[in-house]
Amino acid sequence: MPDDPRSRFAPVAANYSRAKFHTAPDRLQEVVDLVQPLRGDLALDVATGTGNTAFALAPLVRRVVGLDLTREMLDVAGRITAERKIENVDWVIGDACVLPFPDETFDIYVVRAAPHHFHDIDAFLDEAFRVLRPGRDAAFIDCAPPTQARDVLHEVEVRRDPSHVRSLTVDEWTERLDKAGFEVETAHARELDWDYEEWMRTMAVQPELVAELATIIEASAGEARQQLHPERRDGKLWHAYWHCLIRAHKPE
Repeated sequence: MPDDPRSRFAPVAANYSRAKFHTAPDRLQEVVDLVQPLRGDLALDVATGTGNTAFALAPLVRRVVGLDLTREMLDVAGRITAERKIENVDWVIGDACVLPFPDETFDIYVVRAAPHHFHDIDAFLDEAFRVLRPGRDAAFIDCAPPTQARDVLHEVEVRRDPSHVRSLTVDEWTERLDKAGFEVETAHARELDWDYEEWMRTMAVQPELVAELATIIEASAGEARQQLHPERRDGKLWHAYWHCLIRAHKPE
């Protein structure tokens, strides 16, 4: 069984307020472009972590609710809120699979770099559909490697972070979203040039394990190796990593 994410993220919460992927302006702009917020919207950012996505949405909407399972993550988000004097964000402890909100509460639903931790994907998507107002939209961004690369990365993922459950391919995502009642408007995988050491550092992985997991990626073969195309640059490992970028609509 996967670990409880709280046991993994609590000790490293502060890292997520400065991690390259989680805070990069171009990565946050992807969310904004997908969900196309309106000034009067009430937005929900699920598994908000230290609030990076919520902060990107806050200037563009009426109000944002950032929800996360890990109190230490929200403590960091709260400190940043105070430092930046942001007044239209609220932080809520909660589970993505059992949201503490009434039906049809939100104009926008966003989740980013988190569903691979969720213990019940169908329940999570049913909840997303339930709390979203009819005629409005959701954005889903999560790791989504092609099948062969996923087979290699899965061992790396679960040993880097034992709360990892499973990454879905884009096709698996669209199938689950259709089942939940969403109309998928756009869905594709975006490949990034991935800084392996930065990825490991964010979760404070011990050096011995960092070296061991690198060998799994570098020893990949066949289609998986072609997809991952690992290489060393100045002694540092880089490889491909993918995320799905999905915009889904709740019919009226």
